[in-house]
Amino acid sequence: MSLTVKIVILILYAVCILFCTPMYTKKKYDHSTRTNKLIWKGITISIPTLTLIVTSLVHAIKGTATPFLIIMTFGMILCACGDIVLEIKFLRGGVLFLLGHLVYVLGILNYLKAITSVTIIVYLLLAVLGTIMTIDSLGKKYRYPLIAYNIVISGTFAMGVTLITTNSINNILPGIGVCFLVISDWLLARNKIAGSNFRRSLISLLFYFGGQVLVSSLVFFI
Repeated sequence: MSLTVKIVILILYAVCILFCTPMYTKKKYDHSTRTNKLIWKGITISIPTLTLIVTSLVHAIKGTATPFLIIMTFGMILCACGDIVLEIKFLRGGVLFLLGHLVYVLGILNYLKAITSVTIIVYLLLAVLGTIMTIDSLGKKYRYPLIAYNIVISGTFAMGVTLITTNSINNILPGIGVCFLVISDWLLARNKIAGSNFRRSLISLLFYFGGQVLVSSLVFFI
């Protein structure tokens, strides 16, 4: 990848985080139409998603695409689809996000070829605490689907921590990225329970879109 291409990608990442994410958040609170919200959400998530898709296609054509790149790209495509569907059908969008997280977990497992004691401890801690908090804080209507969702995203966070602990810059940024995705879900859950406003939504979305940007930054290291 040339220096010019890297600079262009970094500029697009900055636009995604500093401009598009606040604009989409604003549309959630200024009584914009669903179409306007979908447009801004689509623009925001398309930046990291298209970065991965184009890079994957280029490397596939060259015969240099790695399984990690392909799997993580597929995971982000599922999350991007979930982003859009979520605005129309909440549960269907949630299922797509669930699948995206599963693909991220499988991608990292396939890449590392092993899990560590840190992975297991982090996973069990988050899965158990998340389940207890879900049962304690939520009604029965969405309790069981959200418990299942927590069990999966706990795995995402644990695998992100595992990537970070490899102490390789190639892994640290995507590892932080997938952890950010889970943090954004936690913040979203907090907002649903305690109430939301522009600032709280913006923080949650910065973690989400920032996380996807960090995941897609793996294009710099392949």
